[in-house]
Amino acid sequence: MNKDSVKVFAPASVSNVGPGFDILGFALEGIGDTITLSKRNGQAYLIDAVGADIPQDPEKNVATVALSSFCKEVGYDGGFLIRIEKSFTPGSGLGSSASSAVGAVFAANELLNTGMTKEELVPFALDGEMLASGHRHGDNVAPCMLGGFVAVKSCDPFDGFQISYPKALKVLILFPDVLVKTVEARGLLPREVPMAQAIEQAANMAGLINGLTTANYQMIRKYMKDQLAQPYRKKLIPGYDDVETVCLENEAIGFNISGSGPAMFAFFKADQNLEPLKKWVKDFYEAKGIACRFYESAINGRGVERIQ
Repeated sequence: MNKDSVKVFAPASVSNVGPGFDILGFALEGIGDTITLSKRNGQAYLIDAVGADIPQDPEKNVATVALSSFCKEVGYDGGFLIRIEKSFTPGSGLGSSASSAVGAVFAANELLNTGMTKEELVPFALDGEMLASGHRHGDNVAPCMLGGFVAVKSCDPFDGFQISYPKALKVLILFPDVLVKTVEARGLLPREVPMAQAIEQAANMAGLINGLTTANYQMIRKYMKDQLAQPYRKKLIPGYDDVETVCLENEAIGFNISGSGPAMFAFFKADQNLEPLKKWVKDFYEAKGIACRFYESAINGRGVERIQ
């Protein structure tokens, strides 16, 4: 094994799950960032990007900003070459910046053998996330790092915990080819909500958590409803209501926007055949002149991991 280089895989993630706006997220299987971190002479960070057009300036790249934060903490001032291979498009609503930031700090922890736990690494990845979104929110970073479903109470300091979930749960990600800017999506949200709406949101969150931890699919479907973001953001995604309706009619165990969008997601049982549903959605968007891609995934219970 090369002592001067490590390779890790940091999974994509879904955030803002139902009523868990800025709180609840989960990690996906097989899609994410493959990051190779290598020591190099000098103190500079060099970025080699594959699969996406991302900033090459270390001060403007989430991975190197997170990496720098971590290295300052552990007292390492050496240089790195970081190769970032992306298997999904930034801005799709699947935590692209979180994957890069998490992968970078986890790789550095492995390479420098500093012995920090995954939980201890989260704050450094949040520094990278701050660059990307202007907000230290952990509902992509935490599940990418820890795996599974993670609820985040706070980020300063980080306070979050994993939630058990039915292992037979499958996720269908739907990617209509439209642009949704995170800043625009966040700007649509109301600054204040009525007390009754806040109470309903809290009740839905309690019901969703209970449904996940007890593998009660009816409860998951009943309570995976958002009062804070989805009603306002769905207008940015053409055909949202139609797609949600047809997914629920095809036995989806809940439906929502992934992050800020444009990706959407639905839960299904693992053995369900989704090909007829995907054909309907694809034809629906093609009639609007919009391409649509799909991705099926189990929940990734491991989070970021070393692969070499």
